[in-house]
Amino acid sequence: MKEFGYLGMFVKLTWGRLCQQRWLLAGLVLLWLLLPLGVGQAAQVLLTQGVAFSGVTLAVTAPEGDGTPRLLEQYMGEMEDVAQYCRFAAMEEGAALEALERGEVTAVLSLPEHFIQGVMWGENPDLRLIVRGDRPLESLLLLWVGQSACDILSAFQSGVYAVLELYGQTPPPGLSRDQAMVEINLKYIRLALSRGDLFQMETVSATQALPIPLHYGLALLSAFALAAAPLFVPIYSGNWLAFQRRLRCVGRGAAAGYWGGVLAGGLALLLLLVPALGALGCLSPEGLGAALGMAVWCSLFGGTCCLATWSAASCGVAAFTLALAALALAGGIVPPALLPGGMQALRGLSPVSWLMELAAGQNSLSTWGRLGVSGGGMAALSLLLYRKRMDEGETL
Repeated sequence: MKEFGYLGMFVKLTWGRLCQQRWLLAGLVLLWLLLPLGVGQAAQVLLTQGVAFSGVTLAVTAPEGDGTPRLLEQYMGEMEDVAQYCRFAAMEEGAALEALERGEVTAVLSLPEHFIQGVMWGENPDLRLIVRGDRPLESLLLLWVGQSACDILSAFQSGVYAVLELYGQTPPPGLSRDQAMVEINLKYIRLALSRGDLFQMETVSATQALPIPLHYGLALLSAFALAAAPLFVPIYSGNWLAFQRRLRCVGRGAAAGYWGGVLAGGLALLLLLVPALGALGCLSPEGLGAALGMAVWCSLFGGTCCLATWSAASCGVAAFTLALAALALAGGIVPPALLPGGMQALRGLSPVSWLMELAAGQNSLSTWGRLGVSGGGMAALSLLLYRKRMDEGETL
């Protein structure tokens, strides 16, 4: 009990030393409260403004007298999933090209003669898709849709080829070749019309798991907590270490002073984090536990930075560099969905990612495990550096 009382006294003394920077702490409270919230809202605007897509209009043409374009306009218009992003319009070729020049249609699909019959008999009719060069987004979308349609059509034609080849080898009694061709095409048409059973609609966000404002707000707040290491320089240097050395002369160890600094630093960070997490909507009973975990871990990180460097300036540079690298790796600058594949695979190594998952309530065992292992490693290293600094009698 005496040891706990001694530790409590050290926490109180260390907290008093940190409170000598009360105006700095007050400014940080405002900064951490307002800036992540503002950055999250700005990211929401930047990543969603101007991306509304109203769909494309595809003009379908065919040789004179061919009714295929009308059939495509009728049947494709009845498919709700297709109609969400593409509208088909049957036109004459000349009128379609003029409409493309005026910007009334997005592209022109030119069908060859006897297109339907060629598809049904497993042939590969040549198609032409004419797009405008000054509308790259819509053109790329149509090219992608066209390629997807061709892939599906090729798969269906392979089936037609296989059935007709089998029919040629052993024709079933009473079933003509034309009848077999019609039946297999009807099966594939039914399969295409019921393709909704084969696919699952999924909405993809640029920030993946979290909403855009929350993702960027938590990412910046976590980076701030890592970059706050210079705030703790007064309790790991100068006269404070000289005071610790005098206590060692009367038989007191370094552990109480070290852990007093960690707990006092964690309390300071907790007071900075709680208002910011409340503004971001992450403050709940579980959120308070997450904030406490974030505060203690970042206090260990800050202590390690202070003890591994020899001045407040070098500590600030080291903490800021590491925080910026962790922020970029966690997708706090470029959205996670746009990160290169290699960086996406390494996102789990970013402390900012761990702290974001903790603050967002995604308290998986892997997250706590990474925080626990890394926190234990930092505690062992920084305690060793703390004792070494005291033994050397160096001051900053």
